[in-house]
Amino acid sequence: MYNQILINTLDSNKIHNYLYKVLVFCLLILLGASIPSYAKDNVLQLLEKEFKKVVKNSSPVVVKVIATIKPSAQLPTNIRSKIIPQQSISSGIIFDKDGHIITTTFDMPPSNIEIIYNTRKRIPAKIIGMDDLTDLVVLKSEQKLPLQVKSGDSNKIDTGSWVITVGNSRGQKPIISFGIVSGREYLPDRPCSDLIKINAPISPGNSGGAVVNTSGEVIGMILGTLTEPNIQNPFSIQLPQQIMNRPEIIFAIPIETVKSVATEIIKHGKMPRGWLGVNIYSNELGVFVTRVTENSPAHLNGLLPKDIILEFNGTPVKHYSELLRCVGITPPHTEIKLKIQRNGQDKNYSIKLGER
Repeated sequence: MYNQILINTLDSNKIHNYLYKVLVFCLLILLGASIPSYAKDNVLQLLEKEFKKVVKNSSPVVVKVIATIKPSAQLPTNIRSKIIPQQSISSGIIFDKDGHIITTTFDMPPSNIEIIYNTRKRIPAKIIGMDDLTDLVVLKSEQKLPLQVKSGDSNKIDTGSWVITVGNSRGQKPIISFGIVSGREYLPDRPCSDLIKINAPISPGNSGGAVVNTSGEVIGMILGTLTEPNIQNPFSIQLPQQIMNRPEIIFAIPIETVKSVATEIIKHGKMPRGWLGVNIYSNELGVFVTRVTENSPAHLNGLLPKDIILEFNGTPVKHYSELLRCVGITPPHTEIKLKIQRNGQDKNYSIKLGER
């Protein structure tokens, strides 16, 4: 009896396995019929096709930005006429259909700015405003542009995510590279936004270009590369125009930060930032005040040199970049609470921030 039950069970399993194989076979036939062009492609070829599709769809939102720096008008005419105007090339991302383009700050104030869209036509542009804490600049072209950013969610980008960078350099074609995200972190000289850290090669002129996810959505803007450490600033950012073309650890500004800063600049001509009015450095206890600017919010509310700032709105601050970030992301004229230590005693202050 036991043998009979076992045989019946095995026969039943054979039937189920047979039906399963038939079902899988039918699905494979349907899949092959629905994508006949892919039937002879291997996995790498399919991946290459998807890669090309992402590049093709995302490249048009990136423009070339040409900034011309002319000799100073204060120079004598005979000397000025002999100096050749300098040009710097960077990249920019089309922000909206009204002709706004977002890029990064220039090494020197330009005398003239032009952008080159994918039609290869040069379009004059002017600076609307900039934000020095993120290095973002908003330009306005004299013509409306047909495309704008198809943005994704940079919060979904994490260590190990695959991204594509799209930038411009000399020549007519964009510069494309592939990289892997190493994570996100704050840098002391860019405290107001966490940056996306990417292991990817970039070229001079890629600053201001787009970082694109595998769905073809822009999730960040190329800011610069991590330079060799030095004593003064071990985490200084160097713009791609200043480096040779080699694999680098690059940093990108998340698209949410880019959009919020650009929106404020378009609306106000600047990015409103809070201002406290103190010179500081970090010690083992907190943020040490070395100087208080006269008539600043800190001065008017009683802060003194040698005070140690311990908390900002209840958040502990241990490093000057943490305090700078707290102040910088707080709107001007907002009342904040500081906990400080003076002569070994803790004190609380309510201070209305000024505008940076």
